[in-house]
Amino acid sequence: MRNVLIFAIVLIVSLGLKAQDQIEGEVLELAKDGKKIPVFGANVYWEETQVGTTTDINGVYLINAATSFPATLTVSYIGYTFDSKEIIDNKYIFYLTRSVALDEIEVSSRQNTTKISLIESLNVQTLSSGEIQKAACCNLSECFETNNTVDVAYSNAVSGIKKIKMLGLDGNYVQITSELIPLIRGLQRSYGLNYIPGSWIESIQIIKGIGSVVNGYEALTGQINIEYFKPESDNFNWNIYANNSGKLETNLALARKKGNWGSNLFTHLSYFDREIDHHGNYHDHTDHTDHLGDKFLDMPKFKQFSFLNRWKYYGSDEYRMQFNFRALIEDRRSGQLTDKVLIPDPYLVNIDNKLVQLYAKLGRIIDANRSVGSQASLTVHDQAAQFGDNIYNGLQQSVSLNIVSQNQINEANLFKYGFSYFADRFIESFNGNIIRPIDSKERVDLVAGLFSEYQYSNEKINVLSGLRADYYNIEDKIYYSPRLNIKYNPADRIAIRFSSGSAFRISNIFADNMQYLASSRHIVIGDDLTPEVAWNYGLNLAYCFYLLENEGTLSFDVYRTVFENQIVIDIEDKDMLSFYNLNGASYSNTLQIDVDYSILSNLNMRLSYKKNNTISTFDGVERALPLQPYDRALVNFTYENIIERWFFDITANYTGKSRIPENIINKESFSPSFVLLNSQLTYKWKGNDVYAGVENISNYTQPNPIIDPENPFEDNFDASLIWAPVMGRTFYLGIRYKIN
Repeated sequence: MRNVLIFAIVLIVSLGLKAQDQIEGEVLELAKDGKKIPVFGANVYWEETQVGTTTDINGVYLINAATSFPATLTVSYIGYTFDSKEIIDNKYIFYLTRSVALDEIEVSSRQNTTKISLIESLNVQTLSSGEIQKAACCNLSECFETNNTVDVAYSNAVSGIKKIKMLGLDGNYVQITSELIPLIRGLQRSYGLNYIPGSWIESIQIIKGIGSVVNGYEALTGQINIEYFKPESDNFNWNIYANNSGKLETNLALARKKGNWGSNLFTHLSYFDREIDHHGNYHDHTDHTDHLGDKFLDMPKFKQFSFLNRWKYYGSDEYRMQFNFRALIEDRRSGQLTDKVLIPDPYLVNIDNKLVQLYAKLGRIIDANRSVGSQASLTVHDQAAQFGDNIYNGLQQSVSLNIVSQNQINEANLFKYGFSYFADRFIESFNGNIIRPIDSKERVDLVAGLFSEYQYSNEKINVLSGLRADYYNIEDKIYYSPRLNIKYNPADRIAIRFSSGSAFRISNIFADNMQYLASSRHIVIGDDLTPEVAWNYGLNLAYCFYLLENEGTLSFDVYRTVFENQIVIDIEDKDMLSFYNLNGASYSNTLQIDVDYSILSNLNMRLSYKKNNTISTFDGVERALPLQPYDRALVNFTYENIIERWFFDITANYTGKSRIPENIINKESFSPSFVLLNSQLTYKWKGNDVYAGVENISNYTQPNPIIDPENPFEDNFDASLIWAPVMGRTFYLGIRYKIN
């Protein structure tokens, strides 16, 4: 199968081609106050063909020119009618207005906040800022509470960190980028999701499956790409958040466009300094005047400050450039209580992160068909973490470069090729529950790659094929990554997709698995750990339907990931944390079905169910992956009143049982299934929001999340076997204030 796939890609790329132009434009809504508002997700297409595209979050589209004339380019969007069009700077601009009934009562049309495409070859979900704002979404890890594709998992009982999972596997196998530049890799795999404030994010693209070779070699199960708000106009946004536990957060987003340059300045400050211990062995919730639980903090104290500054150049139609500078500092303290009780030798958790990143994008549009672009980044990350006697220090210095050349040969054929280079230097030290302590061990990873990608599209079919060849210095080996994505439209409202391909990644065992350091397990590291290599296969059916004159979408996914090699994280022995190369089978099968439907014009429903079957080989025995739910489900309702002032969201997340490995309480057991309820009410006026919500309405928490908390320095202590929330019901209040 794999040899056939490589042959098919080479055969497709070698087809004959010829030149053709593309058309760029925008779709804008003409509001009653005269403002022109970008329309996200509008359909732009050539009449009487299936050649079309959709607009992005800024209302921008790019479509191949017609193959024959006369030809009519048109636009459609549910709830809108065509008003006018014009050509400005060679861009085709469409203007739409909201639909109005004969009695002059406006027909309210709400744009879907989550989009799936029937046109793209990749299986992509796009979450807009409207979807993100359905919940508090303080950071990236919390932006998926209303989405069942990405699972939000709990890290451990002491650090207060959430992790994500996708296609039944850990989030480490997901490539995470910001505007297609590598974002979270290396040491950031431990806590990096918490360092991207939700209020900075304009949209999130979730790519299921193997994806494109252009974006890198690390996407084993998919890719998450975030887009920050752009400096398209002058504005000021301020978001402030507080909850009943005492957490405070403020975010500022300033945009300014003057002359040939536009600039964004994003800032973030969050703070929490209370000792809360309401859960654990000692507290049975009968005495509400005593909030002392297992003498460990339910939520860590922390201080975090970060900022991002972007400069984008608009002064040339031929050249494009932008520069981003990002910095962060965080101090996180947890462990046993130090204020309320006197503990002679407390178990302390101290986590400090300092991060600096510089990104640059440079590009040139050679002509209407050809362009070349480059992406570069520089990262310096200093991390220090203490979990009782386990003390880790890490320094990462990284440089990346990606150069892509694009040639639109004709309407049906697009060819890309390029070069990438990643240089990562790690200096790590670890002392604690390990036989051979690590003292300033240096590792330098150099990965140089060549790639090419060919895309063929017509009215019915879209084929995206690519091949990467990456040389890794430590293994002195070339890793080949062929990838194929095919989309077929048997009818206007149906898309069928197939994807297949391989990817690899270089594991950082401490940063990738920091949650397990909160235990007394003895750490054993195998010899000659090699890169993780996996093949991913996927099938997707997407269908847009109308029921009772209301729009809905149905999506059905089946994905399988098979590892050729994997770094096995073995916690099957309650006294051991072992890392070694896979010797046996390891795979993940995922089935998911999603239905989005507008019950009324102002009432939307989302239903989703996912089944996971994830198996790995632990010391010669095939077992289900620990702490991985067998199934998950989601129900979400969104209501808006007629005048679009009040917005109400309620979400139920079902988490099925998961296998809990051996511990002193049970030889092996399964967690119970449970449901979490979240809700938020938002009031909007003149572009401003006031929102209030409740997380974990039913106050469900994992009973006794820490094993043997009375003896944190003894052999049985373990705070890493977490399958449910540690914090209970949380009330919050926030304001989003905007000035144009």
